[in-house]
Amino acid sequence: MKLQELSLTRRSFLAGAVAAGVALVVPLRLPAWAGQGEAAGLSQAYIRIDASGRVTFLLPTSEMGQGTHTGQAQILADELGADWSSIEVGMPNQPTSDYRIPFIGQMRSVGSFGIRFWHDPLRLAAAQAREMLTQAAAERLGVAPEALHAESGFIVHAESGRRVPFGELVAEASSLPVPEAPTLRPDGERTLSGRAVPRLDTLEKVTGRAQYGVDVEREGQLYGAVRLAPVYSAEVESIDESSVADMPGVVAVARVPRGAVVVADSWWQARQAAEALDITFTATDADELSSEAIDTMLREALERPDVPVSTLRGEAEATLASDGRVVEAEYSVPLLAHACMEPINCTAESTEERTELWIGTQGQDVVRMTLENALQVPANQFFINTTYLGGGFGRKTHGEIALQAALASRAAGGRPVKVLWAREDDVRQGQYRQTMRCRFRAVLDEAGDIAGMRIRVAGPQMGREYGIDPEQRARETGNLANFDPFSLGGLSDMHYVIPNFVVEHAVVDLPIPLCPWRSIAYSFNGFFLESFMDECAAAAGLDPLAFRRRHCEGQERMLAVLDRVAEMSRWSEPAPEGMARGLAVVESYGSYVAQVVETRADDEGFQVARVHAAIDCGRAINPGQVEAQIQGSVIDALGAALRQKVTIRDGRAEQSNFHDYPLLRIGEAPPVAVGIVEIGSPLGGVGEPGVPPLAPALANALFAATQQRIRHLPFADHA
Repeated sequence: MKLQELSLTRRSFLAGAVAAGVALVVPLRLPAWAGQGEAAGLSQAYIRIDASGRVTFLLPTSEMGQGTHTGQAQILADELGADWSSIEVGMPNQPTSDYRIPFIGQMRSVGSFGIRFWHDPLRLAAAQAREMLTQAAAERLGVAPEALHAESGFIVHAESGRRVPFGELVAEASSLPVPEAPTLRPDGERTLSGRAVPRLDTLEKVTGRAQYGVDVEREGQLYGAVRLAPVYSAEVESIDESSVADMPGVVAVARVPRGAVVVADSWWQARQAAEALDITFTATDADELSSEAIDTMLREALERPDVPVSTLRGEAEATLASDGRVVEAEYSVPLLAHACMEPINCTAESTEERTELWIGTQGQDVVRMTLENALQVPANQFFINTTYLGGGFGRKTHGEIALQAALASRAAGGRPVKVLWAREDDVRQGQYRQTMRCRFRAVLDEAGDIAGMRIRVAGPQMGREYGIDPEQRARETGNLANFDPFSLGGLSDMHYVIPNFVVEHAVVDLPIPLCPWRSIAYSFNGFFLESFMDECAAAAGLDPLAFRRRHCEGQERMLAVLDRVAEMSRWSEPAPEGMARGLAVVESYGSYVAQVVETRADDEGFQVARVHAAIDCGRAINPGQVEAQIQGSVIDALGAALRQKVTIRDGRAEQSNFHDYPLLRIGEAPPVAVGIVEIGSPLGGVGEPGVPPLAPALANALFAATQQRIRHLPFADHA
C-alpha cells in the first residue's frame, strides 16, 4: 500500500470510529502492514481515547506473567502524556494482519518481542494522538501548539495555567489529519519508562479475579478429558465408544488426532471415562524407541563423514590441523518438558457456522490455522478470547488443544466444552525441548588464545517444523546452508572473536514432537559453549573472566555485562571460605546476560548459595520487571539443570508429574542479585535471555570447587 492510500484508509478508519462513538482512535502502524491489509481495509490495532479520558489499546502480546502489558502501557502513557490510571489493555478477538509480527507473519508471543518490537509503533501512535489533542486544544484556547504540553491526561497551557482534559478534546481532535511524522518526546521527558511501576494486573491476580483459561465457565458448559496415544506417532486403530456410554455424566466421545476426548458433565467424570475407554492404537516404528537408542543416534551422527557446514570463518580446517594445544570436549542435554503451572486447556463453542474459543495461548494465528485446516473454519467465523496464561515458555504456541476442544464441542452438539489435560497428559504426550549432543575441538596458540574452533552438533533441525528454510536463512544471515537458528542459535552467531571457526550440524530426525522451550537453542548451546570456554581457560591457565575478555575485542556490550557481574560478585577477590564461583555470558534475543553462580560444596553435595546476574537489554522500561524476569529465569533454569529430563522407554515418556519431573522448591531457590547495564544499546528481550548462562555458570562453579566437569545435564545424574 502506498503512503497516500494508507493515509486515506486511516482517515476513513478514524471517521468510522467517531461515528461509532465520541472517541479519538489512532491505528498502530508497522511498515510491513503495507500490502497486508484485511479485506475491510481498516486497522484494528489502535489507541482509543474516549470522552471520559480513558485510554485503551489493543495489542497482540499475550500476558503470561512476564509483565509485558504493563511495560507497553508505560511506553504509551509516557509518550501520550496520559494519566497512568486511565490506561486499559485489551486483546483482539481475531488475529488479523494488524497484529502479526512481519518477519514471523503471525500473531504470536514468542522470541521476547513484547517490548522490543512494539516499542516504536506504540510511541509513534501515542505521539500522533498527542499532537492531534494538542492541535485541538490550541484551537480552543487560541494559543500556538508550541505553547502547550501534555501531562497526566491534560493538555496544559503553562503560561496561563489552563488545563483541558483529553476527554473534552477527542471529538475535535478526531476530525484532524493524523500527523505522519510527529515529534517524539526526548528521553529526558519520559518519566514512566525506566521506573519500576506496579504491574497493571497485580490487583486482579492477588484478589483472584484474573481469568486464566482454566477459570473459564460458560453457561451449559461440559468438560472434556483426553486419551491420547502413548507413542507419539501412533494413531487410533479402533475405538468402542459404547464402552463408556453408560458411565455417569458421559455425553459424547469425540475422535481427535492421536486419540479421543470424552465429554461429560464434570471433568472428573470425563477423566474416569477417558481412562476406561476401550481404545487401541496403531503399532509404529517408534514402539521400541528408548533414550539409549536416541543417544546412540546422536553419537553416531557426530561421526558422520559428510556433515554439512553451517557457519565458517577464516581458515578453520588449516588452523585446527596446525600445531598448538588442543582442547576437546563433548556435551549433551536431555529432552525437557515445559511443565507450565496451568495445565493445557481450551474452552470451545463450535458449530459449522461459528467457532469461539477461550484459551491462554501464545499463538493465536497457529490456533486459527489449525482450525482452518482441520475444520475449514473461515476467518470471519472464528473468534478467540485470549486469557491470562499460567506459564507459557513456548509450550502454548500450538493449536492441538484448540482442535480437540472444537471437535469435542461439535460432538456435544455445539455446547461449550472445556478440554483440560491432566499433568500426566502434558508430560507424557506433550512436546519437548530437543535433546542435543555437541562436540568441540579448539586449538590454542602460544599466548593461550583460541586460534581455531570446530563445533559439531547432532540433533533435530527443529526450525523446519516452524516453516524455516535453513538455506534461505543462511542466505539472509551470510552463513552457509544448513543453518537453523532453532538448533544453532548461540553457536553460529556467537560474539567471541575467534578468527578461524566452523559450525556443523548433523541433523538427526526423531519421532518425537518438539516445541520451543524458553530460550530455545540458546538454552543448550549456552551450556555447551560457555562450559567449553571455561575448559579452554583452564587449559590456557588463565582466569575465566580474563580469558573471555581476551576474546571480546570490540564487543562492548559483552564486556559491559562481564565487568558488571564481576563487580557485583567481587570476582577479583578470593571466594569466601568453602565457596566457589563460576561465570558464563550469553547473548540471546538482543540482550546480553552474564551470570556468576556461587556454590558451596562438600562431601554431601553442593548448594547454590547465590547468583549474580547483569543484563544489557538496551533500556529497561520497567526495571522491576526486568529484575523479576531474570530472577524467574534463573530459578527456571536451575531446576532444569539440576534434575529435569524426559526419558523414553518403549516409545513413550517415563515421567508423568512433578514427583518424577521436579521443579525447584522454594527452599532451594538461591538469592538472585540483578544488575541492569544501560550503555545506549538497542532494545533487547527480557523473558528468555536470563536462562542460558545459568547451567554453564553452575557447571563452572562446580569445576572450580571440585575440578570435576559436568558435561551432561542434568546435574542429578552425576550425584
